Amino acid sequence: MNQILNDIGRRMPYRENEEYLNNLIEVSTEKAIQQQSTAKRSWHRRLMFTSAAAVAILIVGFGIALFNRTNDPALPMSEQGPLDEFLSTLSDEEAAQLPFYEMEEIPEY
Repeated sequence: MNQILNDIGRRMPYRENEEYLNNLIEVSTEKAIQQQSTAKRSWHRRLMFTSAAAVAILIVGFGIALFNRTNDPALPMSEQGPLDEFLSTLSDEEAAQLPFYEMEEIPEY
């Protein structure tokens, strides 16, 4: 039995011509190179898709933030600042003495 196993180890179990083996190696190498280039293109496509999605999200986010801004004043209407409080304590005669003070006249109907 050992003699049979030793003989199998020294010779090829299948007989193939050398042209077939060389062709098999070439085809295998070409397919491996093709798969590698396809994997690179796939990686680049994923990167481009992810980048485009991130840019789109940023544009939409900034657009929403820009169009949802409110033009509300910093202070609510019920609260007055210190200048408003000071001006409300002045009478019309005292306010007229302030430089750059103009009082609009409201027409009566």
